[in-house]
Formats: sequence, structure tokens, C-alpha cells
Amino acid sequence: MSQISWIVRHKTSQSLTSPKRSITMNIKRRNTQQTKIVISIDMKTTSSGYLTHETASNMEYMLGYHEIDFDTITEIIEEASAVAAHNIPTLNDPTHIDFDIIVKINDLNPDALRRIDLDVYITELRDNRRDTIPSEINEICPICWEEFGTELDINSLSCNHTYHHHCISNWVEKTLTCPYCRALLA
Repeated sequence: MSQISWIVRHKTSQSLTSPKRSITMNIKRRNTQQTKIVISIDMKTTSSGYLTHETASNMEYMLGYHEIDFDTITEIIEEASAVAAHNIPTLNDPTHIDFDIIVKINDLNPDALRRIDLDVYITELRDNRRDTIPSEINEICPICWEEFGTELDINSLSCNHTYHHHCISNWVEKTLTCPYCRALLA
């Protein structure tokens, strides 16, 4: 049973300037800090109304970045392209109407990599680097097994375990848990 479902629809509105063509993708992931991810890209279509290769590539890149599997991405792009091809030619005055394809994706996979959480957490680690304090000089980083010494670049996690910044940054790229106690970090 697939743990990803989606709906593709379109919306039109009057344009006072040149018409806007866009694709808005909303990804809902209940198991992440950011439960709704909104991605908007420009939509370009061929003369027959189907999405151009450039637009499809942009969709593929953004959905792939957010860990949507390739087969699902392909189906979503095909459906979005069909919606564009079916509806754009039916617009009364396409030069004065904005056209937005909206893709709503529900990802219920509890094991989905939390890409957005990872990005947020790495940013937090960068912002929270600190110098060692005197009591930590002889302590050992549990990842590389080297002393902190007078290292000027360490992080303490919310579970109070401390690591060299480069060690914990590399670790969280693979898993968002503390290497020592396995506490969930994001």
C-alpha cells in the first residue's frame, strides 16, 4: 500500500498584467517539524499545453529533494502535465488569466527522511557553535574519539551531549539522532 497520495487541480484568476503560470506543490508530512512544505515553480508549456522539459525537470528536482520516490514523481508530473494540456487551451482569454496547478501531496510514510528538518537542524548547528569550556578540554568526542582540547568549534545537543562541530554535522547528515543516546534531534 502506497503511503503517498496526491491530488492535482488547477485554479484560474484574472490577471491585470501579463498572465502568471505556476505550479504550487504542497507536501504534508505529519512526522516532521515542518508539517507543510510549499514549493512554487514557474510553469512553462509547449504549444499543445503540456509541461516543458524544463518545468518537469524543476518539479522532479524539488520533489526528489524532499524525498518523494521517483515513480511517484513521474506520475505526479504526468498528471500535472495532463491538467495543463486539458485546461490551458480552454481558457477564454489566456493573455489575461493566471493559471496555477496545485499539487497536494500527503506523505504518510513514518520513515521518510526528514529533509527539511535536516536543513533546519544543520543551520541550527552552524548557528550554535561554541568554544570549549575549561571543564571540557580533556573530554573526548564520542564520534572521533579525540579530545576536545582547545577546539574552537564544538556543539552541545539538546540532550547535553557534546561533539566536534564537523563530527556531529557529518553524523546528522545520515541520521537525526544523537550518536550517544539516540535521542531524536529534530
